[in-house]
Amino acid sequence: MNRLHPDTLDQVKEDAQLPTYDRQNLRPGIVHLGLGAFHRAHQAVYTERALANSGGNWGIIGVSLRSSAVSDQLSPQGGLYSVMSEDASGQQLQVIAAIQKVLVAPRELEQVIAAIANPDIKIISLTITEKGYCLAPNGWSLDRESESVRADLANVRQPATAVGILALGLKERHDAGGGPITVISCDNLSQNSKVLRSVIIQYVESAFPELLLWLGDNVAYPCSMVDRIVPAMTEHQRRRQGELLGLTDDGAVSTEPFSQWIVENKFSAARPDWESAGVQVVENIGPYEDIKLGLLNASHSAIAYCGLLAGLETVDQVMSDSGLRGFIEELMTQDLMPALDVPPDFDLPAYRDELLDRFSNPCLGHRCEQIAMDGSEKISQRWLSALRNTAPTQRLTRALSAWTYFILLTDLPIDDPRAEQLLSLRNSKSRTAARLDNVLATARMSPETIGDYSALRKVILKNLKVIKSDGIRALVAS
Repeated sequence: MNRLHPDTLDQVKEDAQLPTYDRQNLRPGIVHLGLGAFHRAHQAVYTERALANSGGNWGIIGVSLRSSAVSDQLSPQGGLYSVMSEDASGQQLQVIAAIQKVLVAPRELEQVIAAIANPDIKIISLTITEKGYCLAPNGWSLDRESESVRADLANVRQPATAVGILALGLKERHDAGGGPITVISCDNLSQNSKVLRSVIIQYVESAFPELLLWLGDNVAYPCSMVDRIVPAMTEHQRRRQGELLGLTDDGAVSTEPFSQWIVENKFSAARPDWESAGVQVVENIGPYEDIKLGLLNASHSAIAYCGLLAGLETVDQVMSDSGLRGFIEELMTQDLMPALDVPPDFDLPAYRDELLDRFSNPCLGHRCEQIAMDGSEKISQRWLSALRNTAPTQRLTRALSAWTYFILLTDLPIDDPRAEQLLSLRNSKSRTAARLDNVLATARMSPETIGDYSALRKVILKNLKVIKSDGIRALVAS
């Protein structure tokens, strides 16, 4: 098959949806940092719809912060790629054309900085994962002890972190008179853009202190809540999607039909007509953000670690196991939901039921190993609020025990920003009880953050013994 490209769109099969706007005359208005599959299946799709509905110069310049993999996929295709949403009821295939250019920061840093400084750019969005924010253990401040942060501050004109790149780009925008801009975090962090604002200001205080007043007057940081399950693409799925499209597509993305994006109404410049594409713009995003982090993401992490310990590869396999599914449903209903502050018009039980259906989607193949990545950062965001200042909650403590067992007592791969520390604890000859505090501390769990930490610790040690002797299914059934 030929490869997807603007010149081969006439070869796309009839079932696929094609762009309906004039892409040739489109100019960029958005820079996105972290051009992974999630952005391509989520924010870029909303922007595609907004362009089709209302036009405007809202093309996207996507920035890969580390490798050239996405550039290698999309650049030979003129930025085009396909998104397939699928569940048991059917599938929909769409070609996305909103991404106009892909830059690789390590080799094209000057172009990235110039793009941020360009006065035509009105929005910078980010999907850089929790670890990309260079957070200190308190989850809010810039981690000045981090090697990557120290390296950026030692050479502020050659940054490698997203924080350093964004700060330098804003500095150049200020110097060039580029005008106001909106910066939107789209990561699963509580108060995500507020956290981003905090680390940017702290970085700028050291790198470009003369920029602080301008930042306060010209940069808005609306928090956002994003929701769509986007599994890592497999080669089999990529080939299958190409056959359905009628063209080879190295940048193909597969996802679920459900999608949600809620953004705070705090913009300092123009924005696409995202509302026409289904984006909710609200005055207070906090409750929606907490519900998503505290129910979807929190239960997702529990599914991942319980599934890995049970020898299951994907989320739908976990949900097909009656014992594990029952545990997850009870965890959501009895541990996670009571900890949430729910708006009066929000039907939380219905949302839970919708999540259970989404988790059971057999078409996604969402791997537990993918969700388990960056666990020390994710579970502090997802579980800590439900554990904080309360007696150890029974089911959530079992999920926490599963993560602890995964770290200390298995040989499963650890992909985590604190992997070196966690592997050292795994390989230590010290007793498990002696290593437990250090493991929990990597997830910001300590006597200072957990009301009854000693009781929590005792329960976890007991649970680890159950998993070791009888397996994870015995623990969740107890």
